[in-house]
Amino acid sequence: MEKVYYAIREDYDSLDNNILNLTFKSYNLNNFDKILIKPNILGPYPPERCVTTHPKFLEWIIKYLQNNFNGEIVVGESSGYSTRKSFRVSGIEDVCIKYGINYISFEKDKYVKTKILDKEIPIPKTVIDSDLIINLPKLKTHVLMKFTGAVKNLYGCIPGGLKPKLHGHFPKEEDFAELLVELYKFITKDKEIITIMDGIWGMEGNGPSNGKQKHSKIVISSTNPVAVDLFASYYIGYKMDEILTNRLLKVDFEVIDADKNEKKSLNEIKPIKFKKPDTVLLNSILPPQIIKIIFNLMTPKPKINKKYCKKCGICEKVCPVNAIVNLKIDRKRCINCYCCHEICPYNAIDLKRFVLF
Repeated sequence: MEKVYYAIREDYDSLDNNILNLTFKSYNLNNFDKILIKPNILGPYPPERCVTTHPKFLEWIIKYLQNNFNGEIVVGESSGYSTRKSFRVSGIEDVCIKYGINYISFEKDKYVKTKILDKEIPIPKTVIDSDLIINLPKLKTHVLMKFTGAVKNLYGCIPGGLKPKLHGHFPKEEDFAELLVELYKFITKDKEIITIMDGIWGMEGNGPSNGKQKHSKIVISSTNPVAVDLFASYYIGYKMDEILTNRLLKVDFEVIDADKNEKKSLNEIKPIKFKKPDTVLLNSILPPQIIKIIFNLMTPKPKINKKYCKKCGICEKVCPVNAIVNLKIDRKRCINCYCCHEICPYNAIDLKRFVLF
């Protein structure tokens, strides 16, 4: 039975070590040589956008580790684009410099190639060589996967531009979920991983980057990433099996109020109101065979909003099937992976049903 701890917190200044002491209690951290902290730094978004792990959240973790661990600590990430800029704009770089922590862009790291679902995928040496991974996902929705949490956050271990390209090979929710699961199994095999989710401010609606900020007021932790995802998805109003990675990796878990160190049943914890992505409606009301028939009409399609578009060209660069040319989206090529929507820093990609391109 996996333990999931949670603590209700109004803001980042109210973070204390109650939940960390419980989460880390079974570990002597000095038995490890190298700890990798993997935040969620999707792109160059400032903290107030609630897209990335908040720098104060990371600072809290680093201070705890430095008080209890004498070995090497590294912060590592690979953003959707411009990881170095993402470190800087998100505020993560400042925290790392303040505490003397090495921070690394995985696309600049050495790597080990491994076969996952018949695709050769480079895994950074920093990930391979770390004894313990501290996984710091952000509580957010996701237009393709419905929810992005602990398991999905490990997708950021894949270097640079390969991530959107893999969407081209695994375009459907089911296919991409299988990829996430196999990557998760590879990364966590024979390795300890602790997940602490930043849910003080999350993102609802069309996340993971262009939804709305949500004051969700929670921190969730466990030594099992799947247990975190199961509880977190419940907390924001999903049926836990709606999230395909949850269904494929499901574990038994119990929930503990970290402030009281007291076990709680799910019936005692009321889910919060959390707006789902526009893409959820279709999958929830129609059976698969009907979806296939009316897919092109009903599936939300990306559409460039000229009012907000800054003509930066990032959407063209990240599209895995080259469906965007001269800021026009080719409907026949588009595979609805929503990479363009996810990566656009200006919220200039709308999701529209019945779109005529």
